[in-house]
Amino acid sequence: MTGSQAPGSPLHLSTAELFAAAEAEVRDDDPEWHWEHLVALHERATPEVFRTAWALAGDADPRRRELGVRVMREVGRDDPAAADLRRGNWPVLLDLLDREKHPDVLPWVVSAIGYNEVPGALPAVLRLAGHPDAEVRFRVAANIPCLVDPAAPEEAALAVLRVLAEDDDEDVRGYARYGLVEELGASI
Repeated sequence: MTGSQAPGSPLHLSTAELFAAAEAEVRDDDPEWHWEHLVALHERATPEVFRTAWALAGDADPRRRELGVRVMREVGRDDPAAADLRRGNWPVLLDLLDREKHPDVLPWVVSAIGYNEVPGALPAVLRLAGHPDAEVRFRVAANIPCLVDPAAPEEAALAVLRVLAEDDDEDVRGYARYGLVEELGASI
């Protein structure tokens, strides 16, 4: 047993126990960023974790939807063996992108779309660039570069980033400028 797998470690919890503890972390929204159970789920890229996250994404409770999306965002990200399971996230995330309205969940959906590099999601993400919530616009700016070919980004994506580069919100503005110049090599 390694030091990271000590008896009190979340790695020894069942998947159901990990989800319950991660749900408590999401509900607490700890400003100190203590997300050890959520991170443990990201590292456990099993079919059970994916299926549970997919089911949570359809829950009536927005905190449970948020948890499902936050798990889908990163679970198995660095595990090539989980590539097929990660592709299973795509239809769930696209469905949520079309119907999610909750202000705490929608930004995570946009982020998960980018982290999963969901094909075909760019037009729907671009439509959110004018969203009244600055957090949604920030996630749009941050994730457009993940959804385009950096060597030949779509003109519509560049146009939206240029609009967001003039956003009233400093964080949105800064990230849109960073995405344009640093990630996509375009001008503002």
